[in-house]
Amino acid sequence: MPEPSCLNEYHLEFLKLLVDRGCRFLIVGGQARAIHFGTPTRDLDVWLDLSAGNKIIAEQCISAWIGKYRAHAGYFQQPISLRPGLFQFHFPDVYAAYLGADGEMKPIATEDGIDVLTGIGSANFAEHFERAHWQVACGLRLPFIASTDLDFISPPKHP
Repeated sequence: MPEPSCLNEYHLEFLKLLVDRGCRFLIVGGQARAIHFGTPTRDLDVWLDLSAGNKIIAEQCISAWIGKYRAHAGYFQQPISLRPGLFQFHFPDVYAAYLGADGEMKPIATEDGIDVLTGIGSANFAEHFERAHWQVACGLRLPFIASTDLDFISPPKHP
């Protein structure tokens, strides 16, 4: 199984926030392809579960993230109210900086950022979560979309 080496420190910080707060999510897109097939990628695509039991947790996670990185706040009105399948947002939307694990500010380019999805067409989050492929990456146990679901949820990009 390929190593999840495409995850950068910014991605891992966001994923740790989700994991630590008990938010249900799935990693889809290029990072899932990297896990399953070793395909390199730069950004992180995260599908949040907005079911009744998880919606508030997801909103609290997004609030905490924009609280830490004020430059991201332009996307949202307070209080945060996520709606299934109605929008997708990207962190950061411009070249920005984040606080690295070493306590130093580090640059993050938009192409190395995070896409947060609140829905994917008519796909049912719970069904895909049941089939998730769990893998430990940098000490975090993370749910990746199953390889059998990948082409349906995130068709490969062709040059």
